Amino acid sequence: MSIYKPCDIRGSADGELTPDLYRRWGLALGQQVEPSEKFVVGGDVRDSTPAFQAGLVRGLCETGLDVVDLGMLPTPMIYYAKRRLAAAGCAIVTASHNPPEVNGLKWMIGNRPPTEKDVRTLKRGAEAAPRKRKSRTPTDPRSLDVTFDYVAWLQETWLNVPAVRRPIVLDGMHGAWACRARRYLQAIFPHSVFSAIHDAPDGLFGGLSPDCSHPESLADLGEAVYRERALLGIAFDGDGDRVAFVDDEGTPLSAEEATWVLLQSFRKEIAGKPFVYDLKFSDRVPEAARELGADPIVERSGHTFIRNRMLQTGAPFGAEVSGHYFFGDLAGGDDGLFAACRMIAYLANCAKPLSQLRRKCPRVYVTPDLRVRVKARYRQTVVRGVRDAWSKYPQSEVDGVRVRFPDGWALVRNSVTEPALTFRFESRTWNGLAKLVSNFCDSLPEVGDALWASYEDAMGIAYEES
Repeated sequence: MSIYKPCDIRGSADGELTPDLYRRWGLALGQQVEPSEKFVVGGDVRDSTPAFQAGLVRGLCETGLDVVDLGMLPTPMIYYAKRRLAAAGCAIVTASHNPPEVNGLKWMIGNRPPTEKDVRTLKRGAEAAPRKRKSRTPTDPRSLDVTFDYVAWLQETWLNVPAVRRPIVLDGMHGAWACRARRYLQAIFPHSVFSAIHDAPDGLFGGLSPDCSHPESLADLGEAVYRERALLGIAFDGDGDRVAFVDDEGTPLSAEEATWVLLQSFRKEIAGKPFVYDLKFSDRVPEAARELGADPIVERSGHTFIRNRMLQTGAPFGAEVSGHYFFGDLAGGDDGLFAACRMIAYLANCAKPLSQLRRKCPRVYVTPDLRVRVKARYRQTVVRGVRDAWSKYPQSEVDGVRVRFPDGWALVRNSVTEPALTFRFESRTWNGLAKLVSNFCDSLPEVGDALWASYEDAMGIAYEES
């Protein structure tokens, strides 16, 4: 698959990516802003990041920009520095939650993240950069420490939060928040006690997956919370923009449960205002927003799409299934530590355990993404088959095809990370969910067996061979 994705760039650090390629991306990005403008650069903890970041900085400096190299920082802190410095753009060397052998590039010009068109423009610019570019006077990069400013901003934001008397456990997953989140949160909530696991930055992520969106990745955190009788556990992904929560009983919250609790933290603040949500969420999420008086707006899954919709609508809150939480206070952006502060403050103010709040969340009967490998030339045929087989039911095409049934829905869309289609289903009961998936499989003979096998594997169902 191409390294150029709909929202960013991802590829093999040992084959597809090189420092010179990052230099050419720097040249291409630098040509998109005026000379002498500030441009902020940073990267995550991967072993390949320093060399790639140096190439990126070199390319940007060759275009005459005032390049501020922040070094290794969590992605949200780099976005913060861009806002704080009123920089024309930023670029981050990271592959987010992907394994250590992968790396990539996130960037932003102006106030908006890149669209698919912007990704294509960068690709063309990088290919043309060695041959044809405007002549500009090269500059030298400078460094800057934004740590104290960032923490002071969060201290001011959460100044009047009551103390919580039980400890809070953090899981840095050996990523960008490791060795930082505990110190920062202790400064923001000085009367609380924080402990941490997997708290050393490691380019190999300690052999773990730096993806906090999977419950199995939260097992160690759940055990630590239970052992320490903690108020909650908080986990961050590799570059620190995603976050996941574990309640006081050591149980991971699903994306729907975490979003439901964070929605409650807004209460009257969100009444009469938009709430942007990922189309892969359970219907229980927009229903909860409506109960609070909000106007739920569905959007295609992906950081770029949800953040752009946040900017368009001025929404105070938005959420993505993968654990990105977006806030109007961040110019529509996301920040794993900011979301963690919001959760801590809400639990402190409502004085209820997270397990109790989790149990108030409506029950959800939804599958995770079910991936079925399908060759590129056949994917549209499968999607058309879905449209035709279920044509009598309402359908939407925000991203792929989402079919609405009386007791649930089914979604099929192209995967942006692998040569596959992804399916997702929701119903009102577990039996109803199994029946819906079974009927869907029967309607798609080309992929039905593979889809059912993926469903069985994901839901932990085992049937004896007859």
